[in-house]
Amino acid sequence: MSDQKEVAKIEKFVEKRKSAPIIKLMGKADSDVLVAALEGLGKIADEDSFNQITHYLEHEDAKVRVAACKAALVVNTEYMKTRVRHQLMVESDADAKKQIQDALNSSK
Repeated sequence: MSDQKEVAKIEKFVEKRKSAPIIKLMGKADSDVLVAALEGLGKIADEDSFNQITHYLEHEDAKVRVAACKAALVVNTEYMKTRVRHQLMVESDADAKKQIQDALNSSK
């Protein structure tokens, strides 16, 4: 299935506020689809979304880690903000670190 089709599916699930099918899609998704899925989970912001977002804060792809941080900041709980601050401290990719810092600054 193409990325565009998967992203369109994710958007429909977000409209219906269904995190489970998004999480299922993430199992075999590439980085671009993971980014879209994380954005969607941030908007849904249910308990399953929280768990999935925090799982991707440590993903090997910096683009996915940044998307997870941004999604966590959309959820906007103290726990999620703390996880993002922690990720900022341990982040090794300079560009990702800057993007996370920018997202954290704009969320205040």
